[in-house]
Amino acid sequence: MKTSHHLLHMLCQRWPFLRGRDAIPRHFLKDDFAQSLAAYGPWITTRDGWEMKANMGGDYTSQVLKLFGELEPLTKAFLLQHLGPRGVFLDIGANVGYFSLLLARHQPQSRVFAFEPNPAISTLLADSIERGGLGDRLSLHTFAASDSVGSVSFRVEGDNSGHSRLVGGPESAASAEQTLQVETVRLDDWLPPQLGGRQIQVVKIDVEGAELRVLRGMEKLLAQHRPALVVEAYDEHLAEFGDSCASLRSWLKAAGYVEEAFLGGNLHLVHRDAR
Repeated sequence: MKTSHHLLHMLCQRWPFLRGRDAIPRHFLKDDFAQSLAAYGPWITTRDGWEMKANMGGDYTSQVLKLFGELEPLTKAFLLQHLGPRGVFLDIGANVGYFSLLLARHQPQSRVFAFEPNPAISTLLADSIERGGLGDRLSLHTFAASDSVGSVSFRVEGDNSGHSRLVGGPESAASAEQTLQVETVRLDDWLPPQLGGRQIQVVKIDVEGAELRVLRGMEKLLAQHRPALVVEAYDEHLAEFGDSCASLRSWLKAAGYVEEAFLGGNLHLVHRDAR
Protein backbone atom coordinates (compact mmCIF):
# COMPACT_ATOMS: atom_id res chain seq x y z
CA MET A 1 0.00 0.00 0.00
CA LYS A 2 1.26 3.47 -0.86
CA THR A 3 2.40 5.62 2.06
CA SER A 4 -0.30 8.21 1.34
CA HIS A 5 -2.97 5.51 1.31
CA HIS A 6 -1.67 4.05 4.56
CA LEU A 7 -1.77 7.46 6.25
CA LEU A 8 -5.34 8.09 5.08
CA HIS A 9 -6.36 4.68 6.38
CA MET A 10 -4.81 5.40 9.77
CA LEU A 11 -6.54 8.80 9.89
CA CYS A 12 -9.94 7.28 9.15
CA GLN A 13 -9.47 4.59 11.79
CA ARG A 14 -9.15 7.37 14.37
CA TRP A 15 -11.56 9.90 12.82
CA PRO A 16 -13.59 11.18 15.81
CA PHE A 17 -16.20 13.28 14.01
CA LEU A 18 -19.47 12.49 12.26
CA ARG A 19 -18.88 15.39 9.91
CA GLY A 20 -16.71 14.38 6.97
CA ARG A 21 -17.36 10.64 7.15
CA ASP A 22 -19.55 10.60 4.04
CA ALA A 23 -17.28 12.88 2.04
CA ILE A 24 -14.10 10.87 2.62
CA PRO A 25 -15.32 7.59 1.07
CA ARG A 26 -17.01 9.37 -1.84
CA HIS A 27 -13.79 11.20 -2.68
CA PHE A 28 -11.19 8.51 -2.06
CA LEU A 29 -12.84 5.11 -2.54
CA LYS A 30 -12.06 4.72 -6.19
CA ASP A 31 -9.42 3.31 -8.47
CA ASP A 32 -6.12 2.30 -6.87
CA PHE A 33 -6.96 3.31 -3.30
CA ALA A 34 -10.10 1.15 -3.16
CA GLN A 35 -8.09 -1.73 -4.59
CA SER A 36 -5.26 -1.18 -2.11
CA LEU A 37 -7.60 -1.80 0.83
CA ALA A 38 -7.56 -5.46 -0.14
CA ALA A 39 -3.98 -5.55 1.12
CA TYR A 40 -5.36 -5.60 4.65
CA GLY A 41 -7.03 -8.93 3.97
CA PRO A 42 -10.62 -10.02 4.59
CA TRP A 43 -10.51 -9.96 8.40
CA ILE A 44 -10.86 -6.56 10.04
CA THR A 45 -11.10 -5.37 13.63
CA THR A 46 -13.94 -2.96 14.32
CA ARG A 47 -13.73 0.11 16.53
CA ASP A 48 -15.43 -1.91 19.24
CA GLY A 49 -12.60 -4.43 19.18
CA TRP A 50 -14.15 -7.52 17.60
CA GLU A 51 -13.31 -9.21 14.31
CA MET A 52 -15.42 -9.70 11.22
CA LYS A 53 -14.85 -10.78 7.64
CA ALA A 54 -15.29 -8.21 4.88
CA ASN A 55 -15.40 -8.46 1.10
CA MET A 56 -11.95 -8.31 -0.47
CA GLY A 57 -13.26 -6.94 -3.76
CA GLY A 58 -16.00 -4.59 -4.89
CA ASP A 59 -18.19 -3.71 -1.93
CA TYR A 60 -18.62 -0.15 -0.71
CA THR A 61 -19.80 -1.28 2.73
CA SER A 62 -16.70 -3.42 3.26
CA GLN A 63 -14.45 -0.58 2.12
CA VAL A 64 -16.05 1.82 4.60
CA LEU A 65 -15.64 -0.78 7.34
CA LYS A 66 -11.96 -1.11 6.50
CA LEU A 67 -11.57 2.67 6.60
CA PHE A 68 -13.51 3.57 9.75
CA GLY A 69 -14.00 0.29 11.61
CA GLU A 70 -17.76 0.88 11.84
CA LEU A 71 -20.80 1.84 9.78
CA GLU A 72 -23.31 4.69 10.09
CA PRO A 73 -22.72 5.78 13.71
CA LEU A 74 -26.18 7.36 14.09
CA THR A 75 -27.95 4.26 12.82
CA LYS A 76 -25.69 2.16 15.03
CA ALA A 77 -26.77 4.21 18.08
CA PHE A 78 -30.47 3.93 17.14
CA LEU A 79 -30.30 0.14 16.83
CA LEU A 80 -28.39 -0.29 20.08
CA GLN A 81 -30.89 1.95 21.88
CA HIS A 82 -33.88 -0.16 20.91
CA LEU A 83 -32.64 -3.73 21.50
CA GLY A 84 -33.21 -4.93 25.06
CA PRO A 85 -31.69 -7.95 26.86
CA ARG A 86 -34.11 -10.59 25.54
CA GLY A 87 -35.34 -8.87 22.41
CA VAL A 88 -35.12 -9.82 18.75
CA PHE A 89 -33.32 -7.93 15.99
CA LEU A 90 -34.11 -8.61 12.33
CA ASP A 91 -31.34 -7.60 9.91
CA ILE A 92 -32.96 -7.86 6.48
CA GLY A 93 -30.34 -7.34 3.82
CA ALA A 94 -27.48 -7.97 6.23
CA ASN A 95 -24.62 -7.80 3.70
CA VAL A 96 -21.39 -8.77 5.56
CA GLY A 97 -23.33 -8.50 8.81
CA TYR A 98 -21.83 -5.58 10.72
CA PHE A 99 -25.09 -4.67 12.47
CA SER A 100 -26.02 -8.32 13.13
CA LEU A 101 -22.66 -9.02 14.74
CA LEU A 102 -22.73 -5.74 16.68
CA LEU A 103 -26.14 -6.31 18.25
CA ALA A 104 -25.51 -9.99 18.97
CA ARG A 105 -22.46 -8.94 20.99
CA HIS A 106 -24.20 -5.97 22.61
CA GLN A 107 -27.05 -8.09 23.99
CA PRO A 108 -25.85 -11.69 24.55
CA GLN A 109 -29.33 -12.79 25.68
CA SER A 110 -30.97 -11.39 22.55
CA ARG A 111 -31.68 -13.20 19.30
CA VAL A 112 -30.57 -11.88 15.91
CA PHE A 113 -31.94 -13.09 12.57
CA ALA A 114 -29.75 -12.05 9.63
CA PHE A 115 -31.11 -12.39 6.09
CA GLU A 116 -28.65 -12.30 3.18
CA PRO A 117 -29.45 -14.18 -0.05
CA ASN A 118 -26.21 -13.38 -1.91
CA PRO A 119 -24.23 -16.62 -1.43
CA ALA A 120 -20.78 -15.05 -1.81
CA ILE A 121 -21.57 -12.50 0.92
CA SER A 122 -23.52 -14.76 3.29
CA THR A 123 -20.47 -17.05 3.39
CA LEU A 124 -18.40 -14.17 4.80
CA LEU A 125 -20.98 -13.55 7.52
CA ALA A 126 -21.09 -17.25 8.35
CA ASP A 127 -17.32 -17.17 8.92
CA SER A 128 -17.66 -14.13 11.21
CA ILE A 129 -20.37 -15.85 13.25
CA GLU A 130 -18.20 -18.95 13.66
CA ARG A 131 -15.06 -17.02 14.64
CA GLY A 132 -17.01 -14.94 17.17
CA GLY A 133 -18.76 -17.97 18.68
CA LEU A 134 -22.12 -16.28 18.13
CA GLY A 135 -24.10 -19.18 16.72
CA ASP A 136 -26.20 -19.49 19.87
CA ARG A 137 -27.75 -16.05 19.33
CA LEU A 138 -27.24 -15.10 15.67
CA SER A 139 -28.83 -17.18 12.92
CA LEU A 140 -28.09 -16.59 9.24
CA HIS A 141 -30.75 -17.20 6.59
CA THR A 142 -29.95 -17.21 2.89
CA PHE A 143 -33.44 -16.59 1.54
CA ALA A 144 -35.01 -13.20 0.85
CA ALA A 145 -37.87 -11.67 2.82
CA SER A 146 -40.66 -10.45 0.54
CA ASP A 147 -44.46 -10.27 0.20
CA SER A 148 -44.78 -13.65 -1.51
CA VAL A 149 -43.45 -17.20 -1.23
CA GLY A 150 -41.53 -18.73 -4.10
CA SER A 151 -38.41 -18.29 -6.16
CA VAL A 152 -37.32 -15.02 -7.76
CA SER A 153 -34.37 -13.69 -9.72
CA PHE A 154 -31.61 -12.02 -7.74
CA ARG A 155 -29.18 -9.67 -9.45
CA VAL A 156 -25.54 -9.86 -8.37
CA GLU A 157 -23.51 -6.68 -8.82
CA GLY A 158 -19.80 -7.24 -9.33
CA ASP A 159 -18.68 -3.63 -8.87
CA ASN A 160 -20.56 -3.19 -5.58
CA SER A 161 -21.89 -6.42 -4.09
CA GLY A 162 -23.89 -4.47 -1.51
CA HIS A 163 -26.06 -3.20 -4.34
CA SER A 164 -27.10 -6.75 -5.33
CA ARG A 165 -30.86 -7.13 -5.14
CA LEU A 166 -34.05 -8.82 -6.23
CA VAL A 167 -34.86 -8.17 -9.86
CA GLY A 168 -37.52 -5.49 -10.10
CA GLY A 169 -38.25 -5.76 -13.81
CA PRO A 170 -37.06 -7.05 -17.21
CA GLU A 171 -34.66 -4.12 -17.75
CA SER A 172 -32.99 -4.74 -14.39
CA ALA A 173 -32.55 -8.44 -15.19
CA ALA A 174 -31.07 -7.71 -18.60
CA SER A 175 -28.36 -5.46 -17.13
CA ALA A 176 -27.29 -7.89 -14.42
CA GLU A 177 -23.75 -9.28 -14.50
CA GLN A 178 -25.06 -12.45 -12.87
CA THR A 179 -28.59 -13.52 -11.98
CA LEU A 180 -29.39 -16.22 -9.43
CA GLN A 181 -32.64 -17.77 -8.28
CA VAL A 182 -33.33 -17.24 -4.58
CA GLU A 183 -36.10 -18.41 -2.29
CA THR A 184 -38.50 -15.85 -0.83
CA VAL A 185 -40.62 -16.05 2.31
CA ARG A 186 -43.24 -13.91 4.01
CA LEU A 187 -42.01 -13.16 7.50
CA ASP A 188 -45.60 -13.09 8.78
CA ASP A 189 -45.74 -16.81 7.96
CA TRP A 190 -42.17 -17.95 8.53
CA LEU A 191 -40.97 -16.06 11.58
CA PRO A 192 -43.55 -16.58 14.40
CA PRO A 193 -42.56 -20.21 15.14
CA GLN A 194 -38.92 -19.12 15.37
CA LEU A 195 -39.45 -16.46 18.03
CA GLY A 196 -39.98 -18.65 21.07
CA GLY A 197 -42.22 -16.05 22.68
CA ARG A 198 -39.66 -13.24 22.30
CA GLN A 199 -40.52 -9.71 21.24
CA ILE A 200 -39.22 -8.23 17.99
CA GLN A 201 -37.78 -4.92 19.17
CA VAL A 202 -35.88 -3.54 16.20
CA VAL A 203 -35.74 -4.22 12.45
CA LYS A 204 -33.30 -2.97 9.80
CA ILE A 205 -34.36 -3.28 6.15
CA ASP A 206 -31.80 -2.51 3.44
CA VAL A 207 -32.75 -4.42 0.30
CA GLU A 208 -31.96 -1.96 -2.49
CA GLY A 209 -35.49 -0.93 -3.43
CA ALA A 210 -37.60 -3.92 -2.34
CA GLU A 211 -38.25 -2.45 1.13
CA LEU A 212 -42.02 -2.21 0.67
CA ARG A 213 -42.17 -5.85 -0.42
CA VAL A 214 -40.53 -6.82 2.87
CA LEU A 215 -42.85 -4.60 4.90
CA ARG A 216 -45.99 -5.91 3.20
CA GLY A 217 -44.85 -9.45 4.01
CA MET A 218 -44.53 -8.67 7.74
CA GLU A 219 -47.52 -6.39 8.28
CA LYS A 220 -49.02 -8.58 11.01
CA LEU A 221 -45.72 -8.80 12.88
CA LEU A 222 -45.33 -5.03 12.81
CA ALA A 223 -48.84 -4.56 14.21
CA GLN A 224 -48.25 -7.12 16.96
CA HIS A 225 -44.67 -6.30 18.02
CA ARG A 226 -44.38 -2.59 17.01
CA PRO A 227 -40.59 -2.70 16.68
CA ALA A 228 -38.42 0.31 15.96
CA LEU A 229 -37.44 0.41 12.27
CA VAL A 230 -34.51 1.50 10.14
CA VAL A 231 -35.56 1.43 6.48
CA GLU A 232 -33.40 2.46 3.54
CA ALA A 233 -35.22 4.85 1.21
CA TYR A 234 -33.88 5.93 -2.17
CA ASP A 235 -36.28 6.86 -4.95
CA GLU A 236 -34.01 5.49 -7.67
CA HIS A 237 -33.93 2.06 -6.01
CA LEU A 238 -37.60 1.95 -5.06
CA ALA A 239 -38.62 2.93 -8.60
CA GLU A 240 -37.35 -0.42 -9.91
CA PHE A 241 -40.19 -2.03 -7.93
CA GLY A 242 -42.84 0.56 -8.80
CA ASP A 243 -42.51 2.37 -5.47
CA SER A 244 -41.12 5.67 -4.19
CA CYS A 245 -40.04 7.32 -0.96
CA ALA A 246 -43.45 8.98 -0.82
CA SER A 247 -45.32 5.66 -1.11
CA LEU A 248 -42.97 4.07 1.43
CA ARG A 249 -43.57 6.86 3.93
CA SER A 250 -47.33 6.69 3.31
CA TRP A 251 -47.40 2.94 3.97
CA LEU A 252 -45.39 3.29 7.18
CA LYS A 253 -47.60 6.10 8.43
CA ALA A 254 -50.71 3.99 7.80
CA ALA A 255 -49.06 1.17 9.75
CA GLY A 256 -48.71 3.49 12.75
CA TYR A 257 -45.09 4.56 12.37
CA VAL A 258 -43.68 7.98 13.16
CA GLU A 259 -40.48 9.13 11.49
CA GLU A 260 -37.87 10.31 13.97
CA ALA A 261 -35.10 11.07 11.49
CA PHE A 262 -33.90 10.61 7.92
CA LEU A 263 -30.15 10.00 8.12
CA GLY A 264 -27.79 8.76 5.44
CA GLY A 265 -30.63 7.50 3.26
CA ASN A 266 -32.27 5.64 6.16
CA LEU A 267 -35.64 6.31 7.74
CA HIS A 268 -35.53 5.91 11.53
CA LEU A 269 -39.02 5.18 12.85
CA VAL A 270 -40.89 4.17 16.00
CA HIS A 271 -44.47 3.03 16.37
CA ARG A 272 -46.74 5.72 17.73
CA ASP A 273 -48.05 3.33 20.40
CA ALA A 274 -44.52 2.40 21.55
CA ARG A 275 -43.22 5.93 22.18
